[in-house]
Amino acid sequence: MRVIMNMADSIYCLAHGELLASGAPEEIQNDQRVIDAYLGAH
Repeated sequence: MRVIMNMADSIYCLAHGELLASGAPEEIQNDQRVIDAYLGAH
């Protein structure tokens, strides 16, 4: 994941076939929706 974050200008995250979030790596890394979808809600 670190390689992708360092190389990408924009990242698109999909959840259940739909766009969940898009933006700069820093934005995606801190997006609570992405965290919940990929790591589980706590």
